[in-house]
Amino acid sequence: MARTRKKGNPIVSAVVFGIFGIVLLFLGIRTFIGLHGKLLNVTTCDESEVKPGVYVEGTLTYGYGAYIEKTTTYNHVVTKTDGYYYLVDICDKNEDGSKRDTSKWIGISISKSDDAKFDAISSADDAEPVYITGVIRKNSDKVQGFLDDYITKYVDAYAQYYGYTPTSEDYATAKAEAFPYYIEMVDSSDYIFKLVLGAVFLLAAVIMILKATRSKNTISASAQPAGTGYYDGTGDFNGVYTPGSTGSPNNGSYTQQYGTTNSGSYGTAEQTQA
Repeated sequence: MARTRKKGNPIVSAVVFGIFGIVLLFLGIRTFIGLHGKLLNVTTCDESEVKPGVYVEGTLTYGYGAYIEKTTTYNHVVTKTDGYYYLVDICDKNEDGSKRDTSKWIGISISKSDDAKFDAISSADDAEPVYITGVIRKNSDKVQGFLDDYITKYVDAYAQYYGYTPTSEDYATAKAEAFPYYIEMVDSSDYIFKLVLGAVFLLAAVIMILKATRSKNTISASAQPAGTGYYDGTGDFNGVYTPGSTGSPNNGSYTQQYGTTNSGSYGTAEQTQA
């Protein structure tokens, strides 16, 4: 016997699509407002101004390499590289463009297409500066763990190059130079994508609701009985009253009247219900 597949509830699907649409629109609008408001310049700002949720801009001139590779995996096998986390200098310039004596480190999440630019500022002194816009995010425990391990290896390499043995204080000092945050790069393409996709989801939800409502109304109309329920006032429901019937509400009975045809006539039959 063939199994009949149960159809999903279109209203539930519409609600799910609607929620996705609203969330995407909210994120798109928030990014739009953030990028078109006052941006914190991470190149010249004070370190106390660097906080999660702040939208930023800046010109990055010095990096320390990638410490995380972002990948897509399938069945625990890496299928492609999506991007990287780089460690870069911020708070390293004065307003007049002169170099500060001190600077801070922060991670920055980039797409694979930007790798060459960030690799250049991490390996060449005369590399082209990289202008960025984005928003500051707090490191997850996993990302923070990768960053700490990377800084430890960096200190080891630095100490080996200059011929000394690093101490626990050296490691602690280096890790204190890095913010427990990263910059998520965003631009106008990000909020345009979210707004368009959110609108598509919301429109799909509205269409689903309209189609489901129309289908329900059609079913309700076709299921309406030809006659109307007849109530005799005594507390009993006495069947269906159809055109051509005569009722006797006082005794709870009705008489069904039959019509005549060209080929003959029918008599009147009386049926009584208690």
